[in-house]
Amino acid sequence: MTAKKRIRVQVTIDEETNEILEELYTLTGTPKATTIGEFVSGIKPHLRLSVDLIKKLKANEMEMSDARNVFNNILADYGDVIHHAQGELNKVHREINKETDEELNNATNSRKSD
Repeated sequence: MTAKKRIRVQVTIDEETNEILEELYTLTGTPKATTIGEFVSGIKPHLRLSVDLIKKLKANEMEMSDARNVFNNILADYGDVIHHAQGELNKVHREINKETDEELNNATNSRKSD
């Protein structure tokens, strides 16, 4: 099996998104570019569908109302993806807090025994 060629692209993001990605990197160690790349790869089927719909609209092969319904479904799917990602982030956050809480409890118990 041959490896797929990966293309590097430059993306401009707003400051708030950058701060979120920086915080995510700090928490997980996953670089921003990797996070963005995984997200875009995850929505690839929706991107393909969007391209196909736009082509059909431009060729007058589809009514705008039908395309609107499909796009609304795509947006709902994006919401599901974001919801899943938030759940995964919450799990990581809980795990990090659990480790921190355990460290604090161990330090407190150690001081009490001294």
